[in-house]
Amino acid sequence: MDLVIRQQLSAAQNLQDIQALKNTYELIKSANQGKSALDSSESFSSDLYVLCAEQALQLEYPEISSDCLQMYFKGRHPVTQFMGRAYLCQGQLYTPLSTDNLEKFEKFVMYLMKALDFAIHDPRYYFLIYNASVLYWQVVRPYLKPGFRYLLIPSLSQIVTALNQAEDQDKQWQAELMIELLECFLDASKMKEAVDFSSTAAAFIKNNVPDKYQHIFSLMVILKYIYLYIFISLARNLLLKLITIALALSMFPSISLQCATDGFSSSSKC
Repeated sequence: MDLVIRQQLSAAQNLQDIQALKNTYELIKSANQGKSALDSSESFSSDLYVLCAEQALQLEYPEISSDCLQMYFKGRHPVTQFMGRAYLCQGQLYTPLSTDNLEKFEKFVMYLMKALDFAIHDPRYYFLIYNASVLYWQVVRPYLKPGFRYLLIPSLSQIVTALNQAEDQDKQWQAELMIELLECFLDASKMKEAVDFSSTAAAFIKNNVPDKYQHIFSLMVILKYIYLYIFISLARNLLLKLITIALALSMFPSISLQCATDGFSSSSKC
């Protein structure tokens, strides 16, 4: 059973054969329902659910992909890389086509974070973290514009942290994501977070990807100018308040206190 499915799946992958994909899906579905016409004693590997789902996604058959993943998640399977791959595949089914569909974006991010959480606990699956970061970057491009970058901060922060924890060897890629995260902080006016992160990012880039240091240095200069502008604005507002208070006080007349000195005199100044 396993061999027959793999042969059909191989044809679907190598030849982009849609009929082979459909044959694979029907075999998997029948086996899952216990109605296979093949020898029921033959083993059926759970990774085939995920492999079929991935191939269906490649051939633009999301319905088949979704059904294969549902069958996979309903079962109890050994913990392997295919669990993380299933999460990534599930996330792609919710790929937002524009910034208007935040619900899809949130579901995409949710499954991507599940894949990260799965992979980060075992060095054998660190490659999934890199794959997740690349997939994430391909999907979120519509959000890389002013007014939308703030939506990426929580998820992009986790991806940057995960890549750092996994000690990914592609330092160039890490540097690019760090720079984008800093730009997200700036776009969202999260100045404190931007300052804190810029120091970490600058040190990493200077030591590992020095050719990108000029880029992050430019962002740090912008950050300093923003802080200077905020400081000047606050100082100006404070000065205006002090002037207003001073003018208000100057409008009050001088007050003289008088007290009686004896019973016969009218009054005298104390």
